[in-house]
Amino acid sequence: MDPDFREKAPAKLWGLAEEKHSRLILALDLYSNNSTQPQEVMNRSISLLESLKDLLAGVKIGLPLSLTLGFERIAELLDTFKQDFYMIADFKLSDIPDINQIALNFFSKLGFDAAIAHLFQGGLRNLRRRSIDLFGVVVMSHPDSRLLQENFQRLIEEASIADVDGVVVGATKESFIRAARKALPEKTILSPGVVVQGARPGSALEYGGDFEIVGRAITRSPDPLSSARKIVEAERDVLSR
Repeated sequence: MDPDFREKAPAKLWGLAEEKHSRLILALDLYSNNSTQPQEVMNRSISLLESLKDLLAGVKIGLPLSLTLGFERIAELLDTFKQDFYMIADFKLSDIPDINQIALNFFSKLGFDAAIAHLFQGGLRNLRRRSIDLFGVVVMSHPDSRLLQENFQRLIEEASIADVDGVVVGATKESFIRAARKALPEKTILSPGVVVQGARPGSALEYGGDFEIVGRAITRSPDPLSSARKIVEAERDVLSR
């Protein structure tokens, strides 16, 4: 185990990672197109998180679940599991500073520990958002993320200027993870795109990432607990080398 674990930021995320010996964050993108079924999705979300308490360091919640449940139920979910997981609001904010500030204040009051924002619009350095951690998107995991990739160096510079707590670099983009780690040695790197989008569990950690984000490979699995355990074991194997 890294002897400096407890000195790293964001402190809650790294503390849970140490406690559970896990670098896995779940993308909880459950949803329903039927307006009469939000409680079913809520119940499934609670059941899934209860079963994965020992394996997940964090949970990422974005539009699919939020549009299905509404923010009142999201707040209830966050309150239920606030001690168990590092909760990330993934709405990829990309507005003017004042609007981003309003959104971050709202997420903090709901009970989120962190939020994800884009970097290309600028202005994050002007936010007064120390009640909530902030991650900036540098490179996304999907293959059409070329505009971000073409401006990688400028986004890295913006991440440094904005003093975000960490960055998001797709697990499918090995060279960009390595470059981000070199350029931002003190920042926490979150890497989505594991399994379904093609990245092998543990590979982002090999390249220099800190946490891997997995969604459908767990949420759509017939045995989510077994699937999550296999991913965590693969990550632990990488970290033990």
